[in-house]
Amino acid sequence: MKEYAEDGIHVGHVIVDGAIAGDKIFKRFPDAASREESLISIEAIVNAFAFLYGQPPRGWSFEVDVRTSREKW
Repeated sequence: MKEYAEDGIHVGHVIVDGAIAGDKIFKRFPDAASREESLISIEAIVNAFAFLYGQPPRGWSFEVDVRTSREKW
C-alpha cells in the first residue's frame, strides 16, 4: 500500500507462520506445553510489529515473516 506512504501511513504485511504459544493452543492441545520451544512466542510477534512501527520513513519494510528457529525446512 505504497499509495498511503505520502500521508505517513506505513502498511505492512506480517506473516505468522506457525502455532502461537498462548492459552488457546495450550487449552486445545495440552501436550503443546512440552513443545513450547517449537512454538512462536507472543512476544516475538509483538516485537515484529514494534519493529515495523519504529522504522523511519526512509527505510520501511513492507513484509515481515515470524517463524521459530526450530522450523523444519
